[in-house]
This record gives sequence, C-alpha cells and structure tokens, in this order.
Amino acid sequence: MKKHQGIDASVGFAVGPVHAIQRRTIVPVRRQVPNREVPRQIERFRQAIDAAKVEISHLIERLSSELGPEEAEILSAQLLILEDEMVWDATLALIRLERINAESAFARAVGDIASRFLEMEDEVFRERVNDLHDVEQRVLRSFEGEGVGEGAGSGLELPSQPSIIAARNLTPSDTAVLGRDNVLGFVMDEGGNTSHVAILARSIGVPAVVGLKGAAGRLKTGQKVALDGAKGRLVVDPDEDVEREYKRLAVVDRVANEKLAGLRDLPARTPDGHRVRMYANVEFPLEIEEALARGAEGIGLLRTEYLFFMLHTIPSEDEQTELYAKMVKGMGGRPVIFRTLDVGGDKISDYLGAKREYNPFLGWRGIRFLLANRPLFKTQVKAVARAAVHGPCKLMFPMITGVQELREAKQVVAEAYADLAAEGKEHRADLPMGIMVETPSAVLEADLLAAECDFFSIGSNDLIQYTLAMDRGNARVSYLYQPLHPAILRSIHRTIDAAHEAGIWVGLCGEMGSETRLAEVLLGLGFDEISLHGVALPKIKQVIRWTEVAEARRLVDHLMTLTTAQEANEYLAGYIAARKADRAADPDHNGSTEGKN
Repeated sequence: MKKHQGIDASVGFAVGPVHAIQRRTIVPVRRQVPNREVPRQIERFRQAIDAAKVEISHLIERLSSELGPEEAEILSAQLLILEDEMVWDATLALIRLERINAESAFARAVGDIASRFLEMEDEVFRERVNDLHDVEQRVLRSFEGEGVGEGAGSGLELPSQPSIIAARNLTPSDTAVLGRDNVLGFVMDEGGNTSHVAILARSIGVPAVVGLKGAAGRLKTGQKVALDGAKGRLVVDPDEDVEREYKRLAVVDRVANEKLAGLRDLPARTPDGHRVRMYANVEFPLEIEEALARGAEGIGLLRTEYLFFMLHTIPSEDEQTELYAKMVKGMGGRPVIFRTLDVGGDKISDYLGAKREYNPFLGWRGIRFLLANRPLFKTQVKAVARAAVHGPCKLMFPMITGVQELREAKQVVAEAYADLAAEGKEHRADLPMGIMVETPSAVLEADLLAAECDFFSIGSNDLIQYTLAMDRGNARVSYLYQPLHPAILRSIHRTIDAAHEAGIWVGLCGEMGSETRLAEVLLGLGFDEISLHGVALPKIKQVIRWTEVAEARRLVDHLMTLTTAQEANEYLAGYIAARKADRAADPDHNGSTEGKN
C-alpha cells in the first residue's frame, strides 16, 4: 500500500480498479519541400483542419446528448482554435517562407502559442494548453489519414466495468469520449482544479485527484486504488482496512450530499435571522448550470479574460455582447457581476499590448491597463450594458488603488452609455458599479472609495498577497499565505465597517469563500455576499444556516485579539472540533434550520 498526495479537483470518495489510458503522441518529422509543392501542402493543411472540425462537431453532439449543452461547450473553444487567424497565418507563413511540410508547420505554430500560455502563472490559462495540444493531435491524426468520427484515432479504450480512470493527462475530447459510463473517478499526473477533467468530474459527481506527478501514469489497468477527492489523496493497493474506510466515507459523502441538495432553494439565513447571499465565481459558460444546481443566487465574479485569451485576438463589441448575453440569460434573472478585463501581472497577452515586466504584480495590470487602453475598456463596457437588457448586471473594476482611478473608470462608463445612445443600441445605462478591494491602499481608503461606488468585493487572493508581501505563485514563500493573519483579518474588518457605514454592501470573491473552515469567520466578519466555487456552496450555506450570527461575531472578536496566524489557526481548529462535538451530541440541531425561510 502506498499513498500519494495530489490536488483535490473534485470532492468525493471511490474505491475500484484502475482503467489506465495511454495515448499515442504524434510528433511530425520536419521535411523540406520544393517551391512547386507549397500549394499542395497548403491544401493538405486545409483538408486536415476540415476533418478535425468534423470530428469535434461529432464529439460536441455526443457530449451534448449525454451531459447537456453546457458541458458540450468544453469542446466549442476548440472549433475557435481551428478557425483562429493566428493559427492559420502562422502555419501558412511557415509553409511558404521556410518551405516545410504542412504538419510540421502546424505543430510549430501551435507550439509557439502554447509557449505563451505556459509563460503565464495563472493556472486557468496555463491549463488551456491542454486544448491546444488536443487540437494539435487531432489535426495531426487527420494528416495521417485516420478515420473521421467520434474518437477516431484517439486510441482510447473505454472501461468495461466501473473503474477509476488513470492517465498522465486527458484532453477535453478524451473526456468527451469517456462520458460518464463506468467512471468512478479520475486520477491524473497533470492538471489543476480548473482543468477540463476537474470540470467534468464535478459535473458528473465523481472524485478527481490531479497533479500526481507521475503516480497516475505508473498505474496499471486492473490495479486497485482508493481515491479521496476532498484531500487530494490517492492510495495504491489499499489494504482491507483502508478499502473498508473509503467505502464507508463514500456512503457518508453520498448521504451528506443528498441532504445538502435539499438546501439548494433555501436561503443562507442564520437561526437568528441574518441573511447572506450565496453567489458563484464563473469563468466558462458551462459552469453556470453547475452553479445553479448548487443553489447559486447569482454570479459574484464573472471573469471576462477567458474570451480574450481563447480567441488570441481582441473580440469585437458584438462578439462580447453575444457571449455576455448568453450567460446573463442562462442565469434566469439572477444578478451577474462582470469584472472588467484584468490583464497584466500573471495574465499577460502581447496582442492586448500588455508587455512582460520585471515585477508584473506591481506593474501595468488591472484598472491601470484599462485606463491606458480606453477604447478597449469602453468596448467591453458597451457590451456589458447591451447584455444587461437580458437580466440584472453589475460592473466591477479590478485593482483599484484610489479614488482617482475609480472616478476615471466611471467616466469611461458614462462615455460608453453616451455612445450607445447615439448609436441607437438597446442597453442599460444604470449599471451598479463596484470595485475589487485587493490592495492595502484600497483598504486604507475604504471610506473614501465607499462614498463613490455601489459595492465592494474583497479579492482575498490578491489582498493576502499584497498585504503580506508574498508572491502566491512562489513555492518558497507559499507558507506565508495565511487568511487568518492578523493583518488580513483587520484589513477585511476595516473594509466592511467602512462600507456599511457608507450604506453599501460587501462581498467576497476569493478562495477564502470556498474554505468550509472559514465559513463562520466570514459570517462573523459581516459579509453580505460570498461568491465561491459552485461545488463548495452547499457546505458553506449549511454552516451559515446552523450558526447564529452573534456566535460568529464572538468568534471573530476573539480571533482579532490573537497575535499570530498560527494562534488563530489553532484556535479555529479547536472551535470547529467543539462545534462538531456539540452537533453530534444534539442531532436535532443539525437540521434545525432546514425547511425554514
């Protein structure tokens, strides 16, 4: 028996045999061609692209019928890649200028784009490299003349019995071919909690552990494993005791989820009547259905960068409006908060004009970039205002450090409204405007900023990073990432007090919102809204529904008296253990708020 630690990508427990997947990777051989053969190579490229489009379309149809249209959008982005002018221009230029065979030129063009994604520290965009490689291999298989169809040439053998899928990596089309039949869970050496496999696992309700760094790739078909998706743990060849325990946990988890599912349409209201709105963080359209299924009352953070990075070009106003409107309609009248484009820092993209800097997190990013590129900023605001005719929308500006930036951003919004009116385009001209509070200066100016906007949303990831002077992507200082550090608790407390004194509400949209252990802390701090990963929403809601706000405030008051993050973590752990013991001793208390509005 051997244990491996990875990344918890989808919660749950599973025990079963491995179904190992190994895919053949095509590496084209570069070949020089004479001038007279260049037109033929260009035609071969066009034919391979067309064949790949047909295959992907087949897979989209299959995924749509099995899992629904939202999940099918996992592959829709790949069609955009195949039509991308950057891919076409780079490939054709290599064929014509260097006179090389089409498959080699295409692979090199895709490799150059993938390199740009890999240079980004943001996990979401690094994982989009998987899309690029998936498309690349599909097109290269088309060059080899392999048949067109669902999974043609993919080399995938579907599991014949309930199994845990193990692979070094799985592409989006691999997950489409696998579907949900006989899938107990996933283990992968690569990927993170925003990878396509993680999204699929959460959609079909099975555990997934990724980032296993070789442990998954060494597994053999038929080998027994136990999987803990909550802690990111893989146990290979578990003994009888471990197998029995994991099976018990799977049953407990299933029963708990069934109970939590009953909370979907109930409010996050404490026994003493305090109400907290529960929203979801969303990046892809396909995440909306999952968020709604978990009981999300709205979208508290809609990241708009993905559209820009996926297209590798600046989308037009109409293109943005179409996508935004689709997402607003999908929320069925629930509010959607659009964070305006946040590039720079770890989200560099050269075609947007953001250049790599020595210290990008302290450089030209967020609102600074937008105010320096006002036509781009205004176009996005116009698209949101047009999409807002389909449902309630709000605008949120990233990386605000002071009142001057906020005023300039509001001026751009006013100009966008005026342009839309002059153009006769239907739109909303009264969008509430808020800011991300994620810098120490915004905390110190919270009272001044609150007087000039409609809401705050605390971005805890960056607030912790900037306040504690640590790069959250640097493994050497990752131990400093402490949500319960006295400086963080005091910053959040100060910000919420300033907002409430000014009569505006405060939300949270960072990773703190998804940590169950922090739920009572967030309640005690006074957040009006928590935006988090959809999968974590029911558990946070349950904690809020069985915790009196007065008790949560006493907890926070005590934490504020402690002098170190270690003391706060230890105290909170003891508090949670005592609470669990109290609930075990009084089972009726566990369901005391169920069914009450």
